[in-house]
Amino acid sequence: MLTDPSTALQAAIIARLNADAQITSLVADRIFDRVPKVPQYPFITFGDTQILPETGEGTDGVEAFVTIHTWERFKGFDNVKSIGKLIIALLHDVDLAVSENVLLSILLQSAHYLRDPDGLTSHGVLTFQILTDAG
Repeated sequence: MLTDPSTALQAAIIARLNADAQITSLVADRIFDRVPKVPQYPFITFGDTQILPETGEGTDGVEAFVTIHTWERFKGFDNVKSIGKLIIALLHDVDLAVSENVLLSILLQSAHYLRDPDGLTSHGVLTFQILTDAG
């Protein structure tokens, strides 16, 4: 039976980020699914998640693409890149406990840093490719 691990993956990623002293020293508890109307910078948000079934004979897995965003205002790219570097170190190719599935791998697919059109905000976009199995 095919399962959607996206909620469990998000919870596991948030727990791992919140448990890291370096991340919390930069963003405190500002890791959001939905950004407040007037956020305090810097912060981290969850973006799009794409789920693709990986099914076959004896296989009940999912390939997920999870996007995590870093945000900073009135400063250069250094801070969003520093936060991105920490996120990559915490998630790329590590064992991550996921409640509903067996995590087979989590790998950074891409990191993209850009200036938002407002001219004030620096933005990092990290995409992770995650393979899970129903176990």
